[in-house]
Amino acid sequence: MMLALNEIRRGRGRFAAIIGALALIVFLVLTLAALGDGLFYGSTGAVRNTTATAYAFNSDAEGSLIRSSLKETAVARAARAPGVAAASPVGVLLSAGDTPAGEQDLAVFGIQADGAGVPTTVSEGRLPAPGENDTAAIDQSLATSGVAVGDMVTVGRTDVEVVGVVDDVSYQLQPTVWTSVRTWREMRNAVRPEFTGVTDDINAVAIEGPEGAAPQVPGLTVLTAEQTGLAIPGVAQQKSTLNTIIYTALAVAALVVALFFALVVLEKRELFAALKALGTSTTRLGLGVVLQAVVATLIGIVIGAVASRLLGMVVPEQVPTLFRNDTLLTIAVFTLVAGVLGAAFSLRRIARIDPATAIGGAL
Repeated sequence: MMLALNEIRRGRGRFAAIIGALALIVFLVLTLAALGDGLFYGSTGAVRNTTATAYAFNSDAEGSLIRSSLKETAVARAARAPGVAAASPVGVLLSAGDTPAGEQDLAVFGIQADGAGVPTTVSEGRLPAPGENDTAAIDQSLATSGVAVGDMVTVGRTDVEVVGVVDDVSYQLQPTVWTSVRTWREMRNAVRPEFTGVTDDINAVAIEGPEGAAPQVPGLTVLTAEQTGLAIPGVAQQKSTLNTIIYTALAVAALVVALFFALVVLEKRELFAALKALGTSTTRLGLGVVLQAVVATLIGIVIGAVASRLLGMVVPEQVPTLFRNDTLLTIAVFTLVAGVLGAAFSLRRIARIDPATAIGGAL
């Protein structure tokens, strides 16, 4: 093992090349993953971080809260379904609104304050109380832009007073406003005149039940909260595309390591033959190569991770990136495995080296 580590020190320039290549791959993968996480979490927070475990839609909505339209009587029908602990109305409106920080694009959610589908990440103040209208809780991104508890937000001709702040509940990359169903309907009817006078419709039904289960509700399509998030337009496609790029980059990492150590073994076949002639086992030589791969990969991971976090510090806020420690750990493990597998391809060549080569024999 010490021989393998000493060889890294002696051949710093050569190993710097493989470390640099791995660092660039890790940097690329982590940056893409941060972009993917930013898009995913920025689009789905409003369905991930609520008490709802599932949502019910009309049959033509394809799981989209915006496309779905139901009569409020659907809530009672869902509440009677087996496995449903609670069911509540949900209304969603994508619109522009006036705030103390200027006009902003908003996603307004109308909810029943004591029912299902209520945000679980209150960081300041409170949510609107049951039966309380003309008040709202806002997404943290709005608070960051300068909207505070006690301020007024206007959508259409309806003003609401901000009474609380909730974290990580954006929807389709837009900050959210959480208010009562009645207030949401007033905003919606003002922004979309075709709904003027409509007082008994909602977009979907939020359901509380077993985690990860989609209860059967007659006449409605029910998706779990996770499935509802993936049904948001573009989310599943973005996730699939970026994951494919990431997996391809990790495969390239394994190929780079494999080619590097194949060349190392080819270059040092006489040295390996001499060591075998002196009694060094093939297993020990193979472990030395794997150890070198582990060290080079770990150094590359550290450099790539540091570079990606430095990039995250200068990326404009408009770019939806999210650098998560869980993602870093997962990619680090996969990269390390890719490096070890790449080095493992050289083991067969080591095993085929004949000790006779050390005294002039042929391979």
